[in-house]
Amino acid sequence: MMSERDKNIDWELAARVLSGEADEIDNGLLEQWLNADDANEQEWERIKESWNKGGNALFVQQTDTETAWQNVRRFSVDEVTDHAQRSRYFHSGRVLAMAASLILMLGLSWFFLLKPQGQKSDLIVSNTTREEMVLSDGSKITLNNRSRFLCQQPFSAEERTVQLEGEGFFDIEGNREWPFVIQTDDVTIRVTGTKFNVRAYPNLDVTEVAVLEGRVEVVPPSGDELIVLTGGQTAWFDKKSRMFSIRESTDPNLLSWITRQIRFDETPLEEVTETLERVYDANIQLADEALGGQKLTARFSDNSLDFVLEVVCTTFNLETKREGETIFLSAGNE
Repeated sequence: MMSERDKNIDWELAARVLSGEADEIDNGLLEQWLNADDANEQEWERIKESWNKGGNALFVQQTDTETAWQNVRRFSVDEVTDHAQRSRYFHSGRVLAMAASLILMLGLSWFFLLKPQGQKSDLIVSNTTREEMVLSDGSKITLNNRSRFLCQQPFSAEERTVQLEGEGFFDIEGNREWPFVIQTDDVTIRVTGTKFNVRAYPNLDVTEVAVLEGRVEVVPPSGDELIVLTGGQTAWFDKKSRMFSIRESTDPNLLSWITRQIRFDETPLEEVTETLERVYDANIQLADEALGGQKLTARFSDNSLDFVLEVVCTTFNLETKREGETIFLSAGNE
């Protein structure tokens, strides 16, 4: 008999597919849901028929989002030290039932797709806000805006492998016999227990790995070069030249997108806008490139973007103009 878990479709996913806005991941999620139970095919036909008849009221859903969030945001189980025990006690079915209720209210998509041959499940996270999660091994991950994260839960006994597109801060539970591997489009990162930040957005020319604690190994797609980083070092992988550069980490705002603590010390306005874009997920442009050389000294603590821009504009006598999702800064009237 089909369980409640298998017959309940993610309604936002269904709406994206039917409206033609689905991407490759969405289509894969739908296909796996359809394959989970024969009755899902019939349910999907009913949903499509309702959609075609204009019955979009079908997609209105009531949910206790606070209770759901408390259950979905944590993937670790009760305090156990052996990861094999974690595998046996990982309650993927319960988490799956909660996951589908979060989409509209939280802007975060959690999909647990059970594989019929075993107890493991694929976790795909596609978020539009900054979110935190704890994996089955106890590792803590924080994702920045517009990031995607994929892994299998619970992890295999050989290694802990995840995939990242976007930006994430990793606080990895240490285990020398159980490596943690992060795969991005351009580099592979291997650690056994450390804290580091990865910035790997596909639209950027550089993939950045910044280590706060411990030891991190970074390998390019060719696999013919191994970069070892230790605390306080940052590696940049240039996607065009396919070359690495390593520097000491000096950016005081490396984790400002998490802490919302921002510090500028004689910082060129060009760098200021780049930091604000990263922290607030905004598109900020200087109307005149000459403005980029002006330098700002300021401190901000959990302030809104509007407040920060007001300070910047007052300091340099600038004006803001919004065009769609872009904010332009231009010289004001004397």
